[in-house]
Amino acid sequence: MEEDSPRLEEGRALIGALPILSPALRHIPPGMRDELARLAARWLDAGHTPTDVHEHIQRCLPTGGTPVHRPGGLVRYLLRDVPARSLPAPAGPRISARLEGARECAGDHTQPMLFRPLGDETHCPQCAQKAPS
Repeated sequence: MEEDSPRLEEGRALIGALPILSPALRHIPPGMRDELARLAARWLDAGHTPTDVHEHIQRCLPTGGTPVHRPGGLVRYLLRDVPARSLPAPAGPRISARLEGARECAGDHTQPMLFRPLGDETHCPQCAQKAPS
């Protein structure tokens, strides 16, 4: 017999919240909830968050008013294969490698002016030349 996951209770809570995600998931048969909770716990054991699991399910739900006739079977299918956990996205906006290390000039420009400082300077070379010594 398969050993239960230590995250099984979290898996049950995750499955219990599915009707809130979509009206299409309101009629999951009670007899399937333990099976679905074990599948959800496998995702949690692999490092996914409950939000990751909910987002995966929501992304895969049919759109355009297509009815879901067997919501339990659909969720079972969606949770069957656990993908590898990807690394979390870095915090903040992503910047292209081309602009990495660039800084906005504190001088007077019509548009923002980016430059690559050599040290801790705050003005681009043009503004630094104009500044009185």
